[in-house]
Amino acid sequence: MNTVDRADGRSVWVVQVHGLRDPAGKGDTPARRRQAGRLAELVRRIRDPRDLVVVCGGFNLLPDSETFGVLAELGLTDLVGTADTRSSHYRRPVRHASYLLVSDVAAVKRFEILAEPEVSDHRALILDI
Repeated sequence: MNTVDRADGRSVWVVQVHGLRDPAGKGDTPARRRQAGRLAELVRRIRDPRDLVVVCGGFNLLPDSETFGVLAELGLTDLVGTADTRSSHYRRPVRHASYLLVSDVAAVKRFEILAEPEVSDHRALILDI
């Protein structure tokens, strides 16, 4: 999705993704490395240097995944880190799934991971820019 920040006069790109699910877990794999490369290429292709880019979604990765290094090279900063992004509907011990990255941290007025209301096995991520 693309919109224009009228106050700043720059485009705002929101890229929402659902990463590969692997029954073996959320660790780095060759398929996930290829996925990270494709995501980085998409961001490179759509953005202008002045644009604000938000990349978010259910990545199905651990917080130390190589994907975050690939996206950091583009200037994207992860706001979730190791926070729990799962609701009580998710019973497994690994509580990492959703992430939100931005290209300009200074543009963030508020970021919150909501525990309530629960609407799925993922907690809602709220970003005010």
